[in-house]
Amino acid sequence: MRNGRIGIVLITLLVLISPVSIAAEFFSEATEAFKQGKYRRALKYFEIERESGNNSAKLRYNIGVTLMKLERYSEATIYFHGLLNHTRWKDLARYNLAIAAERSDRELVALKHYRIVRAGAATEKLRDMAARRLRLLAEDHRGEREKPWLATVSLTVGNDDNAYALQNELLEEASIGDDNYAELFAWGQYRLKGTAGSGWRVQGYGFGRKYKEYDNLDLASARAGLFHDRRLFGWTAEMGFAVEMVTLGGEPVTQQARLLGKVSGNWGRSRIVFSYSPGYYFGGDDYAYLDGWRQYFDLSWQRSLFSTEAKLFYRFDYNDREGQEKAEGDYYSYSPARHTLGGTLVWIPSPRWNISTGVEYRSSLYNESNRITDSQGDVDLYFRESDRMRSWLGAKLRITPNLHVNGKYQYIENEENREFYTYDKSEYSLGVGYSF
Repeated sequence: MRNGRIGIVLITLLVLISPVSIAAEFFSEATEAFKQGKYRRALKYFEIERESGNNSAKLRYNIGVTLMKLERYSEATIYFHGLLNHTRWKDLARYNLAIAAERSDRELVALKHYRIVRAGAATEKLRDMAARRLRLLAEDHRGEREKPWLATVSLTVGNDDNAYALQNELLEEASIGDDNYAELFAWGQYRLKGTAGSGWRVQGYGFGRKYKEYDNLDLASARAGLFHDRRLFGWTAEMGFAVEMVTLGGEPVTQQARLLGKVSGNWGRSRIVFSYSPGYYFGGDDYAYLDGWRQYFDLSWQRSLFSTEAKLFYRFDYNDREGQEKAEGDYYSYSPARHTLGGTLVWIPSPRWNISTGVEYRSSLYNESNRITDSQGDVDLYFRESDRMRSWLGAKLRITPNLHVNGKYQYIENEENREFYTYDKSEYSLGVGYSF
């Protein structure tokens, strides 16, 4: 029913702007075809008219609306974005950008455009239409907020061609280090009190990766936490506490307790997120050298443009761990200071598909000197440094509103000032996920 109401608005808008008499023959043919519901024919004539030299704002707007009727939303947004600086057409263009975002299930983007139209459109009619869409969206989400829980689960299979992350020269045969794996991930939260914007909730996840051959690399983790959300000066603030346990090869590696503080909000057409998370790790008897503090500082910038979403991010990761001292006096530091800088780009060609790519660079410097004694008794002192580049390409297909399949390829190249730790690896994966 929502799409039906929006469709009526689109038709009404086009009729309002269609001229009574149009000199251009193709424009007239296109308008007539549109009124008859022959949208492909209408688009053909609109495009012929533009190729003939007509680049008017009116023509570009009508091409955008016709693309909307053909459900080619990502293409339509290109035309509407090009009209945002046009005095006469900017309000109509922005309203249709909101419609395109809403139909593509990008409701945060839709809300942003509707609010701008409601606040500043030149005509009262358009302001009222935007206010009505905002009310309807609020009613839809009110039903969602009444459901106190959310959850998602996914199953993934893949291949890792260097599961041990070993130096390439140490792989005596091409098959060594190569293994298939299966991953299971589950996440959920339950709201204890209040609303999504202001209240308390519990949240947790579980993750497991099992290799076909290398059982000692099987990885599992589980986390549970309590979080509080609230609004501060137009920004969303999140504060919480969580505990997590990690196992490797079926044996406990670390237990950790973490605090989390995060603020996010809109800055113009962009979205800014900043978070800080200090945590303390307990390695136990076998991994006592991992005991100590770890702190994350994250900053990200995100913006939607046409049918894409771009994101840039930075992370500072500071560690203060015990380190590992061997019986012979050797010492290994496990306290890196890391800077990570990267970006992602998500292209949404249709409401069911999205294609993503990204790259991140991480620089690590361990803040304590390693001490190694060689077979001759000579002592080598050095600070471990590393540079890691990770890139990936993925695609997701939504089968139903709750069910999706996805595939991903990622490549990692790690270089260190000690060749022993230098390696590269590739992973391929295919998965299926369901949201409740």
